[in-house]
Amino acid sequence: MAGAKSYPTFNDKEWDAELRLLFEERLNTIHKQEHTSASLQESHEQIIKKAVCLALKKTESEWGKPPAHFAFFLMGSGGRLEQSFWSDQDHGLIYESSNEEDASYFLHLGRDIVYALEKAGYDRCDGNVMASSPKWCCSYETWEEQLKYWLREDRWETLRYTLTFVDARSIYGKHELVERLKQATFQFIKTQPRMIKRLTDNTGRLKKGIGLFNQLLVETKGVHKGKFDFKQIVLFPYVNGLRLLAIEQQILSSSTVDRFQQLPNEHDNVKKMKESFERLLEQRVKWQKGIDQYEHIHHLTIENLSKDEQRQLKIWVREGHRLYQTIERLLKG
Repeated sequence: MAGAKSYPTFNDKEWDAELRLLFEERLNTIHKQEHTSASLQESHEQIIKKAVCLALKKTESEWGKPPAHFAFFLMGSGGRLEQSFWSDQDHGLIYESSNEEDASYFLHLGRDIVYALEKAGYDRCDGNVMASSPKWCCSYETWEEQLKYWLREDRWETLRYTLTFVDARSIYGKHELVERLKQATFQFIKTQPRMIKRLTDNTGRLKKGIGLFNQLLVETKGVHKGKFDFKQIVLFPYVNGLRLLAIEQQILSSSTVDRFQQLPNEHDNVKKMKESFERLLEQRVKWQKGIDQYEHIHHLTIENLSKDEQRQLKIWVREGHRLYQTIERLLKG
């Protein structure tokens, strides 16, 4: 690539040394300090941006400057500003170019970003939703066509890809690329009257959290046997419901809290649950403080909760499920 030789080298030894320092910074700023949900998101963003900058420095040392404007974006909990102390990687790249050589550059950058984030303590995504994958690292034109294809295909998997993208939030580069792509996607959905119902079907299977005798239901097998699935049972009904309303209302914000805030007044019955959801996020920070690895971050040990905490957990379970069902009825007409 033209110009690649004119940039200072950043060898593997220097690269790994910088990443070790970044991991230590992560431990100090995220795991050894008290946090609110908001301050925790700020700390993650600081670490992730530094990892991206180090990855870009590494790529530039080998390939030269980026050949086009680009945006690096987070999805999943990072996109929604809902990360816990440990988080896996969900991210992508958009760039303003369509030639194959440039595609190779940005895929290489994506691989360097994945490596940097992994060394900084962010597990690789099991589903490969990362900027190292051609599916999640595309030119703007390819992204636009791909999103339309996913929607036209109308399969569970492709609709899930679309829902994943809707939580995209640019944190580095030309942010408007992500906003433009979301707007184009929302406009396309608007032209397909049945599509919002299909997207609603995709997230409609709510995991039951309370049993016949008012007991909290825990996992009965697997590595989390005996633990309560906080993410699926409590968090996701709010998250999935507000994402669907954001699509229907063409709200660009990816944060669930912002989506509550930006709903029109006709949805007052939904908007009034924003404060409860915010309290949920704050309580989650307290409950998950001592968990020391990503694998266990989304499951609670019920025995460690007080009776009042268990009662509050049940309130959030019921409220979240009612909220999702209300939104589901609204969107399915």
